[in-house]
Amino acid sequence: MSSTAEITNAFLQRLGEQDAEGIGELFAEEIDWLVRGDRELFPWAGPRSRKSEVPGYFRDLWAALVPGKSVVAVEAVVVDGDEAVVFGAFDHVAASTGRPFHTDVALRLTVIDGAITRLRLFEDTAAVAAAFAA
Repeated sequence: MSSTAEITNAFLQRLGEQDAEGIGELFAEEIDWLVRGDRELFPWAGPRSRKSEVPGYFRDLWAALVPGKSVVAVEAVVVDGDEAVVFGAFDHVAASTGRPFHTDVALRLTVIDGAITRLRLFEDTAAVAAAFAA
């Protein structure tokens, strides 16, 4: 498994399985990762620069959501060389407030030499913040 499409598909499969360690295995040692958001409301937001930080991101995120109340819909995957973009939507319920939220998403992955080197998540951060705000 080394093509951009194969790595992207593995990422999505492991995401669906909530396999934080398995997702982490897909990343290069040094990464350029950015998930925007208010770190006071959701501490998983922000930049990451090391492969070792990836599993913690997903564990923190999933711990903040009500189990069994999430729907992740992948609508399209576009691959062009080293770049992949996943278009979809997330529906979750914030565990701390019980509030549901919806956000359309675009996820950009860059794959170099069979490993993800860059991740950018574009989502409705206002909707996420409103769900987690006290």
